[in-house]
Amino acid sequence: MRAPVLSVLLLTVMACGEDALEVLQEEASDCPALPAMQLGAAPSAAVVLNAYYLQEDATRDLRRGRAESSSVEETFAKAAALGAWAVRTNGYNDAADKRGDTTIQVAPLQYDELSLRGLDLVLTRAAAHGVKLVLPLGNYWDAYGGARQYVEWAGLPSSVQGDARFFTERAVIDHYKAHIARLLSRVNTFDGLRYGEHPAVLAWELLNEPRGKGLDPDGAAMRAWVDEVATVVKTYAPGHLVGTGEEGFDTSSAGYDELFWRDAASPSFFEGGISFRRNTASPVIDFASVHFYPEAYGIGREQTARAGAHWFFEHAAIARDLGKPLFIGEFALRNREGFTLDERRAMYRGWFRCAWRTGVGASAPWMFANDARPDEWDDFTFYYRDGTVPADSRNRHADLVIEAAALSGRP
Repeated sequence: MRAPVLSVLLLTVMACGEDALEVLQEEASDCPALPAMQLGAAPSAAVVLNAYYLQEDATRDLRRGRAESSSVEETFAKAAALGAWAVRTNGYNDAADKRGDTTIQVAPLQYDELSLRGLDLVLTRAAAHGVKLVLPLGNYWDAYGGARQYVEWAGLPSSVQGDARFFTERAVIDHYKAHIARLLSRVNTFDGLRYGEHPAVLAWELLNEPRGKGLDPDGAAMRAWVDEVATVVKTYAPGHLVGTGEEGFDTSSAGYDELFWRDAASPSFFEGGISFRRNTASPVIDFASVHFYPEAYGIGREQTARAGAHWFFEHAAIARDLGKPLFIGEFALRNREGFTLDERRAMYRGWFRCAWRTGVGASAPWMFANDARPDEWDDFTFYYRDGTVPADSRNRHADLVIEAAALSGRP
């Protein structure tokens, strides 16, 4: 009699597990239905893949004397096969420790031509594969130089990661604007097209993940910086979209679900320095930007699925009120701790459906890798490995990208 009892218990446990996954997916997709908005020519709820490493890989292949980059070719071919409309990748590299390797700007307004040709190759091959690009122009964080590098170049003392003087010191701002003007004026050595007119570019982002630490509590200094720098981008790339690249933090919880966020998140979400609403309202910003990393943001496990839905639809509603689409530029859950693969898949599927249902312009999971990139290089990697089907568990959630892409453009 023991075998039937064990079978019943096993089936009960499996059913409970399936029910729990369904609940996660439902919570993650619990968003109001709103009219679709588009990010330029992209279909509504388009899927974008993050693959930040392409300029580096292209440059290293060129240094080896190769005419093309297998990494770039593989990434764009697989992005297209998964139905992605665009790839978001670095349009900058100011890293002091990569000079002579992949650094683009090696000193103030001094450039490594071969590293620039690596970026040339990325633009040219994106166009060949029919994939658009979203290109951040710099980084708030230290990776690849960041705000700290510009502050150090200006000779200012005691620089730190995300140094607030990047947004306020005139010499630093003028340097960044001059660099952007030079980059967007560059003529691609492979196809003869100026960056500011290149058909592969869907959008430029002013900075990856700017934050307001050390700035005024109302977000006025950041908004002034956004206006000034975005005007330069618009001047040199008038036919391209411009976004801030921010994560969605704000100066107050007004207009958000205050009761939900009081329980779900740190008060720092709404404690000043940068204002999503204020920045999105800028006349030289074309679309709103948010990112979502619940584990890094300190969101509780039980609230994660619903927090993603709230983050997406609340910001989409604010952007809509301002007449602009929302771009969810990054979102992810860690692979090696916390949630199981099945739990992560349930939430990713739900969040993709939320993005579609609430009418966002596009959403971009972090981080799509080519086969050669070691899994341990990033906490959030997913693949579409050669010789596999997208639903293979080794790819983690490539099949969910296909599902999401199939929804884009649908009412």
